Amino acid sequence: MPIVFGCPKCNMKMQLPDNSVGKTFACPACKVPFTVPVSAAPVTPSSPVVNIPAPVVNKPAAVPPPQPAPIAAAPKAAKSDSSQVASKPSSPVIGPINCPACTAQLLPGAISCMDCGYLLQAESTLAEGDGVSPAICTNPVCGSANPPGERNCQRCGQVLPFAAGHLINNRYRIEKQLAIGGFGAVYLATDVKEANRPVAIKDMICEDPGEFDIRLNFFRREADILKSLNSVSIVPKVYDLIEQGERAYLVLEFIKGKDLMKILESNGHTPFPIESVIEWGRSICDVLQHMHSQVPPLVHRDLKPENVMLLEDKKSIKMIDFGTARDLGKNQKDRHAAKTKVYTEGYAPLEQIAGKPEPRSDLFALACTLYQLATGKVPEGSITVHEIDLMLKDTANPIPAKSQWLYEMIKVNLSEDPNERYYSAREIKADLEKKQVTKEVPCSKCASMNQVRQPFCGKCAEPLTDSTPPCYYCGKNNRMGSRCCIHCGNRLR
Repeated sequence: MPIVFGCPKCNMKMQLPDNSVGKTFACPACKVPFTVPVSAAPVTPSSPVVNIPAPVVNKPAAVPPPQPAPIAAAPKAAKSDSSQVASKPSSPVIGPINCPACTAQLLPGAISCMDCGYLLQAESTLAEGDGVSPAICTNPVCGSANPPGERNCQRCGQVLPFAAGHLINNRYRIEKQLAIGGFGAVYLATDVKEANRPVAIKDMICEDPGEFDIRLNFFRREADILKSLNSVSIVPKVYDLIEQGERAYLVLEFIKGKDLMKILESNGHTPFPIESVIEWGRSICDVLQHMHSQVPPLVHRDLKPENVMLLEDKKSIKMIDFGTARDLGKNQKDRHAAKTKVYTEGYAPLEQIAGKPEPRSDLFALACTLYQLATGKVPEGSITVHEIDLMLKDTANPIPAKSQWLYEMIKVNLSEDPNERYYSAREIKADLEKKQVTKEVPCSKCASMNQVRQPFCGKCAEPLTDSTPPCYYCGKNNRMGSRCCIHCGNRLR
């Protein structure tokens, strides 16, 4: 049951939750912190609590209360005492209120939220809804709310995100927090040196020095990749990378919009119009083709609806979050070495799950993304191929004939074997523009028709596909689609 405890300094009586023993609170009257001892008394009918007056009841004069107290005095005296209590500005508001951090209902007289741990100060209790945001701990095993202005979590000591008004590098003023997670926070900020330009700032929060170095490398890599994609219109521009002691900040173009996953969820997973899905797919192909054409190639590794923003015009998109992108290595050893296993379940092919991503892994993720946008259904990797087969054969709810080609194209790129997928984002974009699935291509030398994605012409042996990286064994190039090296015979990785 709730317990009652008096402040060691001002002796103000407070009603606390039943699990408060051993925890530290701050008195709402004098603001002095104290720890609740084991001897704290539970609330009983005879335990007077100053901040929770009992209702006034008229009783016969012959039956006076055993111990006169403000809460049990005669009607006239009770009114006077109640006025005195109400006149104290530091007394908590009587009756249930909502936590300013998580909006959970608070017990009368409580000075901390039992749901999120937010420590209530006298000001926040009296001025609920004043717009001051608590600082939420980013530690995934903590997540406590802390009073504004705190730099470290009062419960676990984790470094906390910034409050509105904080100035980073004497240039970027924090306006509000947009998102928060285990790796840090994202803010909307104002660049005061660039005509108050709005920017988005990714704040890397990390206490472990060893982990900090790893995350800093991701930050630097993301900045470099975004700079290399500066000419692609749907990629946010990077303005600055700031490293200050144990914190780092990536300053990016602020994108006004909402990611496609949130839009799907808010609309009950209603599919987007097919024409919009096709247009967005073409734009994403431009980004992937630019990345895959770099030397060495860059792979995104985390393409999904969450990382695509729909702008306010409801037509244009921007791709966000290139923090997991990386290059495949400058030499054969680096290219064939296992990479860090970074992927989102349901959007990643087997080779990426095994730590061996390649450009065609992004094409698999693109197919999963297009499938979800067109159907509203969550993809399940290559298992989705079976779902598409059922949809194409369903006579009760047939896919319109003019849209069947899109599902066929998605199905091809969900193949477990990378050699059975399209070879480049450029090919996918071409079919999206033609609204068809290309099945045959002519040989540039003899003009004979060959099945698409065959490495060599069946009539004159002219190469039909792009060159692959050098063979791991003999160092010679082959053509995409070749499963074995034509020079040494070894299996191509």
